[in-house]
Amino acid sequence: MVSIFSSLKNSWLFFFLFSLFFFKIFFYILVNLNFLPISLGGADANYYHAFVLYSNDLDRAVNIWPVLLKYLHGWGFYSREIISYCLLLLNLTFIPIIATKLSGLKFSVNQKYYLFMFLLCVFYPSLYSFTFDIFRDVFMVFTFLFGCFVVKKSLNNNNNNNFLFFIFYALAILIGFFLLALRPYLGYAFLLSLFLWKIKFTKRRIVIFSFLYLISLFIANYIGLLDSLTEYRSGFEEGTGSTLGLNFSNPLMFVPNFILSILGQLFGLYFTNLISIVLFFVETVPFIYMLIYVFKNIRFADDFLRFLMIFFILYLSVWVIGNDNLGTAVRLRIYNYFIIYICFFYILKLKDKIEYHQVINK
Repeated sequence: MVSIFSSLKNSWLFFFLFSLFFFKIFFYILVNLNFLPISLGGADANYYHAFVLYSNDLDRAVNIWPVLLKYLHGWGFYSREIISYCLLLLNLTFIPIIATKLSGLKFSVNQKYYLFMFLLCVFYPSLYSFTFDIFRDVFMVFTFLFGCFVVKKSLNNNNNNNFLFFIFYALAILIGFFLLALRPYLGYAFLLSLFLWKIKFTKRRIVIFSFLYLISLFIANYIGLLDSLTEYRSGFEEGTGSTLGLNFSNPLMFVPNFILSILGQLFGLYFTNLISIVLFFVETVPFIYMLIYVFKNIRFADDFLRFLMIFFILYLSVWVIGNDNLGTAVRLRIYNYFIIYICFFYILKLKDKIEYHQVINK
């Protein structure tokens, strides 16, 4: 993929980006005006809408998203259609902008990388599918990336300005609690990563840590610390929502099932229909390549990249154990994919900067 950057002209990237941008807006309008017989709503969105209009018991909300929509309704700013348009705006503009900033890319300096990263974020089909109704996923991705931006600001001031470090760090913790209210294990992974970012990575350490981590998860599951997750997973099978059909009730099979769950859900190596095959090639194949590249160049990881990678592991560990539905996995893995996108371009930019200084100093 790195070679693709050198072969593609910036003008072509501009063309692809603007074509995709306007195609998605045009397609979105056609679907919303019912010119295309496609339904991209869902039970979650219907529940949120019903909660906003008919429920007065905020404590019964399944997460904070319908509560926020309820407040908008109380202030006279709620509209199901307008909220979905706002989510489209987040998806096509604000999320790609924050992701490129997190990657350390500047349009004037790293134009090709910048355009490619922007194109990758705008193209991401699964996230786009959640803009057609009042799903919380796009808003959560935006909030998560903004939280990562605050973390980056904090860690960048770690050695230079202690006051700014603590201000941004405190703000990051508050965002972590907000993520906790949106999706508990997303917030848990974010908050815990804020306290583990000093762990340094090398290829050898990653292999050793992976082995020790699997043993730790096995022990945690064996003594019952993961019962809430495995019981939640069993609900998919009881509700006929299971697609992988892995039985986590046998503690001796925990590690093999955990690995199979990662392969099936994170890497999409379990094909149930044509859509799962398409998503594998357009979403997962680039992710796998970038993940390998990040692993090979892990020595370049600074404080911020260590935070991202620790989040990647902690968040992944929870949802691949607790989830057994591939349709749900597509929305849960978005954060893992975006983390690797950011790390990939971050390292690319950093390596180019190092090579440039080496040439200058010769």
